[in-house]
Amino acid sequence: MRAPAPEASGGLWTLRVAAVVLTVAGVVPLANLITTGAGLPWWRAAVEQWLVWGAVVGGVALALARLFGTHMEALIARGMRILLAPGSRMFALFAFGITLLLALYFGWRLFGWQPAVGDEFSQRWQALLLRSGRLFARSEPHGEFFSTIETLDVQGRWFAQFPMGWSAILSIGVLIGTPWLVNPVLAGLAAIAVYQFARATGDEVTARVTTLLFTISPFIIFMAGSQMNHIAALACVWMALAALARWTAADDIASAGRPAALIGLGVGLAATIRPFDAAVVACMIAVFQIRIAMRKRWLVRSIALQCAVAVIPVVLVLAANWATTGAPLPFAYDVLNGPEHRPGFHLTPLGFDHTPRRGLYIVSAYLMKLDVGLLGWPVPAMLLVAGSLALQRRASAWDQLLLAILGAVLLGYMSYWSESYFVGPRFLISVAPIFLLYIARLPAALRERITSPTLRTAAALLVPLWITVALTTPATEGRLYGVREIARLYDMRAQSGPPIAAAVARAGLTKAVIFLPEGWHARIAARLRALGMRPLLVERIVSQEDACTLQQYLDAADQLPATVSVGERANLIMQRLERSEPARKLAGLPPSDQLSLVPGRRLTADCVAELEHARSLGVSVAEMLPHQQIGVNGELAGVVYARDFGHRNERLRDRFGDRPWFLARVSGVQGSLEVTLDPLR
Repeated sequence: MRAPAPEASGGLWTLRVAAVVLTVAGVVPLANLITTGAGLPWWRAAVEQWLVWGAVVGGVALALARLFGTHMEALIARGMRILLAPGSRMFALFAFGITLLLALYFGWRLFGWQPAVGDEFSQRWQALLLRSGRLFARSEPHGEFFSTIETLDVQGRWFAQFPMGWSAILSIGVLIGTPWLVNPVLAGLAAIAVYQFARATGDEVTARVTTLLFTISPFIIFMAGSQMNHIAALACVWMALAALARWTAADDIASAGRPAALIGLGVGLAATIRPFDAAVVACMIAVFQIRIAMRKRWLVRSIALQCAVAVIPVVLVLAANWATTGAPLPFAYDVLNGPEHRPGFHLTPLGFDHTPRRGLYIVSAYLMKLDVGLLGWPVPAMLLVAGSLALQRRASAWDQLLLAILGAVLLGYMSYWSESYFVGPRFLISVAPIFLLYIARLPAALRERITSPTLRTAAALLVPLWITVALTTPATEGRLYGVREIARLYDMRAQSGPPIAAAVARAGLTKAVIFLPEGWHARIAARLRALGMRPLLVERIVSQEDACTLQQYLDAADQLPATVSVGERANLIMQRLERSEPARKLAGLPPSDQLSLVPGRRLTADCVAELEHARSLGVSVAEMLPHQQIGVNGELAGVVYARDFGHRNERLRDRFGDRPWFLARVSGVQGSLEVTLDPLR
């Protein structure tokens, strides 16, 4: 059933404004113009490559159209017949299968089907807790050995900072031993939802082209191969939008009930995974529904059902908050990093001001990176989206809804201080299908504006040629297009966690302590967190303050009487740091190991010894969280992974003295890491 798509009042004006905004922010490029720093230094090379390939692809398309016009039109017509030959259900299953297989392939190719970054480590660990029937683990007495930047300790409860929704879904995969399969399945379902929405709100050809672009988008497929929570949120949002299209087409209250319930379920589940995204999308959907319900007042009852369904998962996640943080409304990341973590233009957890200018830079940088990563084509993706918007001669209420969602998400993340990437601008993954939909409309919009038969044929050949270049171009360093080159840049298989776990399994260990030699940065940060200092503030302090001074202050705090609380010790350290000399960052260290020293200051013997072990070599306690074992009472059990503190390890003797101790040593190069377990006394 096709959803009604009335011409939107002022719709063309909305399309033109959106085209201008995307051009200014994603093509001009705005980010490089307003920043006082280096901006995105690769942009110049990208523009040069796009100009060359724009001329090459355009020339090839024009030559084919001029020399073989009739044959090309026949080939295009045949391609359309092949595209439309399967029934809608068969095509949806095909899209599901292709998306699933590509996500599985790139999940293995890029990540080895393993979690690769901190978000994944902590959420896999939370899924492990949920699989064991627990919302949290029991806090350890010496938290500096086990804490990470994305887990928190609240009154004896130890858990991850993220909302429980994604970990609950992921726990199903953990339970059956295939957590790497969950996101590919969800991506396949999302492909079906995108197809259903595009089909219900537009023509069949555009719907199928949009869906095919979804299945081959590197941004989407690479993310689907990971264990991040963004694909789950994407699937929920587009399930809600697909149901919204059916809801508007309902003829009576009975036929509106099921899609209304699905809208509520999609938005409600999204709120348990990524609450900010869900809130933004829910507001836009609500405005759209109110406009529809004003004409069809009998739909109001179905909205009540929708809200009732949405409340159920929201109540569950708030109850989980209450059981972990001690209150329903603060999410764990708010408790962990304070109110500065929330969206808004204010002081950030890292100690700098997030201003509208900086927010504009972030949004522009996101769009500029999508130019490359959304499809891997030798042409900027935002230019194609903007061109499609500018060329459209008609606009519907659905265009207004999609652009309202897109605008709200961009404004929302403009107000969020953290500029964050994972296989691209990860915060924009939920609106990626909107970009793809308008790109899919571009050839028809071009052909509608062109009268020359040759140019009309050339316009129809552009997308197939861009796809061919993106899929067939070999990986070459410095090339800013091509799926294989983008995949090479995002290869994250060189993780130390799986080799360490494999070494433990080969040794036949079932009850032991494995100490992990993290870098000096991580050791200092863990000790500061153990004093109750917020993780992101700690990261700034450890990166900027003199490492030797921090070590000395921490050692001095250990010598204070037991009557001095951890909060008082932290305050004392902060007071002393206010009087410390400016330090300079050490060159040659990766960001995770970053340290600073006061120039010219003589180093103590202890400081020199610590500097010799400044590099972590990729080893981290965070990466071993998914491998920790939980006992019946929520305590660490079996093989325990702990941060190595040298002689301070004796602090764990009372807790884990009943098992052998080992130090994990990692060596080798990317893709071939070797782990040895050295026994400790």
